[in-house]
Amino acid sequence: MNKSSTWESTIKPVIVLSVISLVVSLLLAVVNSFTAPVIEANEKATTLAAYVDVMPTVSDAATLEEVTGYTTANVSGVVKAEDGSMAIKAGEAGFDGGILTVIMGFDTEGKVTGMWVDASTQTSGIGSNVSKADYLAQFDGMDGTQNIVMNQGYDAYSGATISSTALFAAINDCISCYNELA
Repeated sequence: MNKSSTWESTIKPVIVLSVISLVVSLLLAVVNSFTAPVIEANEKATTLAAYVDVMPTVSDAATLEEVTGYTTANVSGVVKAEDGSMAIKAGEAGFDGGILTVIMGFDTEGKVTGMWVDASTQTSGIGSNVSKADYLAQFDGMDGTQNIVMNQGYDAYSGATISSTALFAAINDCISCYNELA
C-alpha cells in the first residue's frame, strides 16, 4: 500500500468526518444558546400559570411570593399568596425515567385547593392518563396535611402502575413540604 492510497482511504475520511462533527457541534451550541432562554421563559410561564390554576384565591401570578428555605427532596418550587395559601411543585421519576411533575395548591388550613399534573413524559395513552381531570378528581378537597397511600382511599390508574407510583410520590413530596413550611 502506498502513501497516496493510505491518505485517500483512511486519513482523509477521518479528517473530513472530524471537521464535519466539529462544525455540527458548533452549530448545535449556537442554536442552543438562542433557544435555551426561550425554553426557560416558557417553562416559567407554564409553571406560574399552573400555580394560579391551583390557587383559587389568586388571579395574578405577580402577587405570588417565592418561598425558599425548604428541604423536602424533589420539590423544585414553592410560592405563597397574600392570603397565606401556597402552591408547591414536585417531580418524581415515572416510567422510563421521565419526570412526572405535580403542582398542588393548599389553603391556610392545609386543604388541597387544586392539582396540576404534567405527565407528558409518560407513555401516551397509558401513563399520561394520570393527568386526566376525571382521574385527578379523586384528590379534590383532600386533607393536604396527611401523606396518602396508593390503593388506600385513593386509586392507582389501572395499567399505569409506575406512573401512578410517581404521581403518589410527588403528591406526598408536596404534602411533606407543606407540613415543613406550615
